[in-house]
Amino acid sequence: MTKYSTANDKCSDTEKLPIKRYVIAGRRRMVIYNKDLANISNLSESTINTLHKKSQLRKGQDWAFNPDKSDFVLSLSSAQAIMVMTDTDKSWDIHHRISDFIQQGFKK
Repeated sequence: MTKYSTANDKCSDTEKLPIKRYVIAGRRRMVIYNKDLANISNLSESTINTLHKKSQLRKGQDWAFNPDKSDFVLSLSSAQAIMVMTDTDKSWDIHHRISDFIQQGFKK
């Protein structure tokens, strides 16, 4: 089990959210990388990037670019906003799993 997983005990290894920590707006925050979001949602990275641009998220507040990984880092609420925009069953499942993670916290 990874350090950050959903609080739901019946989650299998493949269903865990790839939540990491990264500094956005001067604070360490729980985030999801664009590539990871694309992998768990079964959407292409280009689709996620297009939705990221359309969503009008605030640079430095809702997302940041990590030059070490050459990928965008999204706050959890930003990832939820992008998932709502895709409007598929899988994306709504991810949205609800992130909500559960925020509500119930994470296992230590």
